[in-house]
Amino acid sequence: MKRLVLAASILAASAVSAFAADMPARIAKAPVAPPVVTYDWSGIYVGGAVGGAWHDTAGDFYNFPGFLWSTGNSDTALIYGGFAGIQKQWGNFVLGVEGGFNALDNGFNTTAGTGLIGSGCGLVVGLSCQSRVNDIWYIGGRVGYAWNRFMVYGQGGYAQADIDTQTLLNGTGVTFDHAGASHGGWYAGVGGEYAVLDNLIIGIDYKHYEFDSKQHNCNLALITCNPLNNRNVDADVDAVMARLSYKFNPWPTAPVVARY
Repeated sequence: MKRLVLAASILAASAVSAFAADMPARIAKAPVAPPVVTYDWSGIYVGGAVGGAWHDTAGDFYNFPGFLWSTGNSDTALIYGGFAGIQKQWGNFVLGVEGGFNALDNGFNTTAGTGLIGSGCGLVVGLSCQSRVNDIWYIGGRVGYAWNRFMVYGQGGYAQADIDTQTLLNGTGVTFDHAGASHGGWYAGVGGEYAVLDNLIIGIDYKHYEFDSKQHNCNLALITCNPLNNRNVDADVDAVMARLSYKFNPWPTAPVVARY
């Protein structure tokens, strides 16, 4: 009897061992990484900017078809101003709206007249075309992509500039045919920003502006006005500016979770 019980025990142990050997091995699961909590770009911001601008003006004397009015030698100027905006972050994407005003610290851009059809400035020799962009304001959208405290963005929207033009008598400094207008247009550009502190942001910004053609007609009541020199004028401006802004979020939400 004892031999029978011992044999049965050995047989049962062998069966259990064989069954265990046939079972698939357990696969160890890797630990789940915690979500990445990033800097939140959402909020309202205000700031200032300063940099350099390059502008050209072009057009024609509409009383004399074929004769051009232009100061297209890319005059440079100091540009400075302020801006404000509001934006919201979803994952890595940041969408917002920004508006700003910039002044240009520059004199008149000058191109000497040639008296020739199709030349840059069609005034007679001895005279020059002059232009100056006084200020620019803009409002438009921004679309950004953020990596924690660093963000790059594209931008674009509506812009308007006040532009003055006049005629210069070379060698004397005497000017006449003074005229000006507000020109509507558009802008587009790119930029990058870095949040040094939770509320303090530095950045670099590039904008290209295109302003529509408007008539620049001098005041007929002035003896310094020659209506024969009235002209159509358009302009473009390129500006690169360093930015410093302060951001605050009046609507705090859950921490932003983004993928990197």
